[in-house]
Amino acid sequence: MTVQVESNKKGLIADAVNEIGGLVTFAAQTFLTGLAAILRGRFPLAEFVGQTVFLVRVCFWPSLLLMLPIGVVIAVMMGGLAGRIGAAQYSGAVVSFVIIGQAAALVTALIVAGVGGAAIVSDLGARTIREEIDAMQVMSMDVVERVVVPRVFALVFVALSMCAIVSFSGILFTYAYQVVGVGESQGGFLLTLQAYGRTTDFVMALFKSFCFGVACSIIAAYKGTQTRGGSSGVANSVNESVVMMFIAVFVINVVLTQMYIVVVPAVGEYI
Repeated sequence: MTVQVESNKKGLIADAVNEIGGLVTFAAQTFLTGLAAILRGRFPLAEFVGQTVFLVRVCFWPSLLLMLPIGVVIAVMMGGLAGRIGAAQYSGAVVSFVIIGQAAALVTALIVAGVGGAAIVSDLGARTIREEIDAMQVMSMDVVERVVVPRVFALVFVALSMCAIVSFSGILFTYAYQVVGVGESQGGFLLTLQAYGRTTDFVMALFKSFCFGVACSIIAAYKGTQTRGGSSGVANSVNESVVMMFIAVFVINVVLTQMYIVVVPAVGEYI
């Protein structure tokens, strides 16, 4: 069973309320169905593995290629500024603050939303307009359990994995530029990275990526199963879902960042 949203109301506010209500209902249905499938031993593991492999294949290289210039730009800008004020040995601290604290999770969100989420929308949208979803319902198959749940779980898993990979690659790229390219002290870079890089920053980045993965996967699956209007409808669903995913990522990032600043004191501060 999938959520079907039909409304005769017209207007921006009515459409927004209807869309948000459909998303919340779809999210609750998806996670309850997924939990029930796990407890009953009916979780579609093969589909989950297949979707995970597919998403890793389409997300891995774009995330590295996006992190490479970001890491180099951070190293060039912050390294040059730190050198001018005589603090070049603190380049590792800059990496821990910027890459681990913010950049890794945001790069993961961009790739998850723009690549992985769009792939899910186009896949489910194509299945919907070809009436494959309707055919599964006619055969009394649970569409959410068989089709939606493995894709949602796979995208969340890939988001967590990509965050760890992007964090490591960002540090590696910056280290290579600062130590090998510029000739900064290897020991100074690693010491400041160890001193200012906190485990809580990395855990927060993983939690952000988890939230990004949940939001993007739910939006992608919802818009894909609600596709109408043939091939042009699939394109419209992809465009709408990408915009919605980027908005959700922005809101989630702002809220979680502000909460983290309030809860966890900065390095050197004491309560």
